[in-house]
Amino acid sequence: MNSPLLSVVIPTWNRARLVCEAVDSALAQWPEGVEVIVVDDGSKDNTADELARRFGSRIKLLHMPHRGGIGAARNTGVSQASGELLAFLDSDDLWLPGKLEAELRVFERLPGAEAIVSDSLTFVEGQASDRSRFAVNGLLAATHGQVGWLSDCSWLWGHWKNTLQIGSITLRRSTLARLGEPLFPEDLICGEDWAPEMRVYHECRVGVLPEIWSHIRRFDDGTRPGRACPGKPATMAQRISVLRDKLTILEQTLKLHGLRAEIATELELCRFVTAQQLAGCERFEG
Repeated sequence: MNSPLLSVVIPTWNRARLVCEAVDSALAQWPEGVEVIVVDDGSKDNTADELARRFGSRIKLLHMPHRGGIGAARNTGVSQASGELLAFLDSDDLWLPGKLEAELRVFERLPGAEAIVSDSLTFVEGQASDRSRFAVNGLLAATHGQVGWLSDCSWLWGHWKNTLQIGSITLRRSTLARLGEPLFPEDLICGEDWAPEMRVYHECRVGVLPEIWSHIRRFDDGTRPGRACPGKPATMAQRISVLRDKLTILEQTLKLHGLRAEIATELELCRFVTAQQLAGCERFEG
């Protein structure tokens, strides 16, 4: 493939069936114009064989000799990307037909946009949520349901509840130099996608597309070690792990140069609350 329009990185681990569904949804976006990079993060099942059988040369399949975690897998994929645009899709998620075309219309409508964020709908064990991600985190209300600039929204992206799904973010690959390396932290169990998301909002001109173009699917399939299974309460150890990673991301984001005052204030509030919660959990655990 010469000069693909979009490179999509799909990390996977022991998800032979689900990852093929994700790949199908990515390839369907733009025939001959999408570079699909699947990073097999040391799977022990038949994931790699199934991907090779189903897709052959239509995808770029990278093999990690040992499991390095989702952050390392994504970074490996990014290093091989050659498209004008770059996006990420988890191996249990799906893009709806027409997502890329809708994003391209927004890039055309908003000259200078370096990234586009779109809405998503979450499914837990096949059951759809009653509200989309934008409806839950307030971005739907902030945009009034209209395409526009994130910077024009009264939306505090520094709050931990205002995160988006990584599969809902498409950015120009040319922005990577400003976002820094590695793009994804490789030492976090949770929130490895939140850290670069915060940098994208701070460093880039971001357009908002308040339409659902991604289905975020959650399954209790044993592929989320260290994190609570969907729909099940977290153990104390899992809560502590999440809070530690969240605190790390908040502290790192607070160090970004030139944060808007209202964002810095929100980040500091979230950092303080997270530190208090972590201390309480550690006392309980101890």
